[in-house]
Amino acid sequence: MVNKSLPITRDESIPDMWLFIIVNTLILAIIVNIFGVSLGIVEVTAGLFLLPVVIAAYWYPTKGMLFSFFVSAVYVVIIYFFTNGSPPALVTAVFKCVIIVGVAAVVSSLAQNMQKSEAKYRGIFSSSEAGTGLINTKDLKILEVNQRFTEILDYTPEEITKISFSDLWVESSKRNLFFTLLNNDASIESFETQFYAKTREVRWVLLAAGILPDNQFVCTMVNITDRKQLEGAQRQALEQIDKNIEQLAILGDHIRNPLAVIIGLTCMLAEDIANKVLFQAREIDRIITQLDMGWIESEKVRNIIKRYYGIGEEEAVDPKNPIKGSEK
Repeated sequence: MVNKSLPITRDESIPDMWLFIIVNTLILAIIVNIFGVSLGIVEVTAGLFLLPVVIAAYWYPTKGMLFSFFVSAVYVVIIYFFTNGSPPALVTAVFKCVIIVGVAAVVSSLAQNMQKSEAKYRGIFSSSEAGTGLINTKDLKILEVNQRFTEILDYTPEEITKISFSDLWVESSKRNLFFTLLNNDASIESFETQFYAKTREVRWVLLAAGILPDNQFVCTMVNITDRKQLEGAQRQALEQIDKNIEQLAILGDHIRNPLAVIIGLTCMLAEDIANKVLFQAREIDRIITQLDMGWIESEKVRNIIKRYYGIGEEEAVDPKNPIKGSEK
């Protein structure tokens, strides 16, 4: 199936072929009706005019009614000429023409509604910011995609329809899970996975899909690769915060150890000098305690960030023994 990424209307698709069919079926209907009327057979042959009328009304709905009036006039002329203007024959012909025009009106109306629906669908399909594609459920051939679908994976519209949807998946386990869910529920929402681009680069994508008639399913795809880079940067930032917290706790212990030695040696000094040294030692200890409190607050902030962004697992860190806690 050839990809069509732009909206189309019915009368733009192979018009020459349908015009050829309409003209030839009309000529055939005229010949058969002339032959039938000349033999006195008029009950069945008039129905042949319905074929070109229905085709014209379907493929050219805006001109279908005019064509039906033209065909009706041709039929009345045939009846008038070969019946010498017989009133009963003309009345019957008029009733048959009313049927022909009525059928054309119904078909034209249905065709116009179908064109509007198709144009609306094509507009949504083509202009969507999400990549959208139709896939055959049996052989997983990509039947049709919009421009965004090809842009995400760096393919051209012609190239993407020549590969299998199955070949896009990086992880076969994810692919199997996707089709299992699709077969069981007939639809999928917010399915994260990785696809190969044309260059074999990996793209993180968010998929949604739904089963359609005629052995097809529609699949929409949003590129979330940038969001996943972003998540990696956030994870690295949290890891750096963890290291900073650990180093801060270790530094506090390293300062307190020599401070304890200094306090122990003050007993060998004169009382006035010892008091001054002890005063400064307590001041240092107070500052370290403030740093410890800041470390505890940083730990709380880190856990809040982890919960908010859903990144990593919270680690239980013992404020009294941060080294041991960080090793858990």
